Amino acid sequence: MLNNLSIESEVRSVAKELDLDLGPTHKREKEIENKFYPQFSLRVRSEAERMARNYTIFYSLENSIRELISDVLKKHGNDWWSVAGVVPTVVKDNAEKNRKKELAAGVTPRSGSMLDYTNFGELGEIIKSNWNDFADIFTDIQAVERILKNLNTLRAAIAHCTPLAEDEEVRLHLSLRDWFRQQA
Repeated sequence: MLNNLSIESEVRSVAKELDLDLGPTHKREKEIENKFYPQFSLRVRSEAERMARNYTIFYSLENSIRELISDVLKKHGNDWWSVAGVVPTVVKDNAEKNRKKELAAGVTPRSGSMLDYTNFGELGEIIKSNWNDFADIFTDIQAVERILKNLNTLRAAIAHCTPLAEDEEVRLHLSLRDWFRQQA
C-alpha cells in the first residue's frame, strides 16, 4: 500500500513538473494552482512538494494503526470503545473533548468512530493497555513503544508544516521499517 502511495505521489509530481493533465479531476486543482500558488515562494512550494510525500506516509501509517487497533479490539465486541477497561480513561476523556470541540466549531464531524478523535500518542497507549490482545501481532512491547515515540516526534514536524531535515526523513523511513518488522 505504501509503495502504491509513493508511486502515485511520484507520478503526480512528474505530471505537475511536466505540466501533464492526468484527467478531469485535476482540472479545478490546476486552475487553483495557477492562480494562487505562484504567490508562494519557490522555496516554500518545493518544500511542500517534498513534505507531501512524508505526510502521505504518515497518514497511511497512522490510519493503518487505527484500523489494526479497531480490528484487534473487536474481540471485546463491536462497541469495544465503551467496554470498561479496554481504552484508558485519559484517552477516552481526551477523545470526547476533541469530539465536543469539533462539534462546537460547527464543522463536519471527522468520523463516527471515537478512535479517530485520539492523537497518535494515544494509539500507543491503547496498544500498551491491551498488550495481551496485541502480543501475538508484535514481537516486543518496549520496541513498539520506542518506535511509536520516534514516530510521534517526527509527526510533530509533519503535522505542523515544518520541513523535515534529510536525516529525519531517513529516520521516518527507518522507523516505518521498524514498525513493520515488529509485526510478527
